[in-house]
Amino acid sequence: MKPIKLYFAAAWAGGGKGEVNLIEAGIKNILVSYVYPTQLTGWCDNLTKEQEGDVMVDSGAFSVWNKGTTIDLTAYIAYARSAIERVSKFPNQRIHIVNLDVIPGIVGQTHSLNKNRKSENLDLIDAAAQQGFKNMQIMLKNGIKPIHVFHQGESLKWLDRMVQHTDYIGISPANDLDTRTRNAWIESVFLYLDKHQINVDTHGFAVTNRKTLLRFPWTSCDAASWRLSAGMGNIYYPAGGFSNPDYSIPVGVYNVSAKKVAKGIKHITPYFLKQIEADGLTYELLQDWKERTKVNIRYFLGLEKWLNEQKAKMEFHQRNTLGF
Repeated sequence: MKPIKLYFAAAWAGGGKGEVNLIEAGIKNILVSYVYPTQLTGWCDNLTKEQEGDVMVDSGAFSVWNKGTTIDLTAYIAYARSAIERVSKFPNQRIHIVNLDVIPGIVGQTHSLNKNRKSENLDLIDAAAQQGFKNMQIMLKNGIKPIHVFHQGESLKWLDRMVQHTDYIGISPANDLDTRTRNAWIESVFLYLDKHQINVDTHGFAVTNRKTLLRFPWTSCDAASWRLSAGMGNIYYPAGGFSNPDYSIPVGVYNVSAKKVAKGIKHITPYFLKQIEADGLTYELLQDWKERTKVNIRYFLGLEKWLNEQKAKMEFHQRNTLGF
């Protein structure tokens, strides 16, 4: 399989100063949001002409939907043009613009559309997909070839239509469904693309599961879990530590603060403390959320490297079972 790029969802909503920390931590590929414009300016202000990497601009449609507001497509197109112009000043940077997709229904009434597939819910999903497709067509007419997004729950007819107009699509599993159901749907999408010989690049939105990243021929994926987890007092820590990491073993997520430990999060142990000391870390140091973000960035960069080493030896093929 071809290599995968992991995009780090930018962390700072204001100020534009924190992006230098991301660059210094070794991040090359960043996902920024239209609704937080300082994420892009902060990133570009700290780039060098020599630095390689990709910028992905997301509309932030889900964020504003959660607030009960909308995004003006004309304004988003103008922003996309300015972003393309700004990033083009750096010869080793590439930029991708995500389409202004549409979230079905309204907050509070549509949280579980995919759990309840009654006709009125399906109509809401289809209407949102139709409007998102229209938005893509308008962006194309304005000279921007966006990454259009295929959402879990949408009819395959929208997948067939979008691949006629763009060679880079987003695949967005539903957050309100369990991991196995999401993975089964992701599998069905890739098998459909393979069966019909549809050759497009694919981006997984909020896809971080190690098995999912390894199993499918993604072009790229993004996640904010590196910072969200740090904010909850947790770190991603590979088996064997960073001195001798084994990414083939499921990651351990450890709580290193006094905050309440969520289900599935590991408690620290004397053995764990000894491991992190071998990596130059201490329990006291990890009380700082910025230090936790550095650890999580280090984990995901190591995971990306390991994934590409494995993918170089693999081919995507159909299975009789999902394997999840």
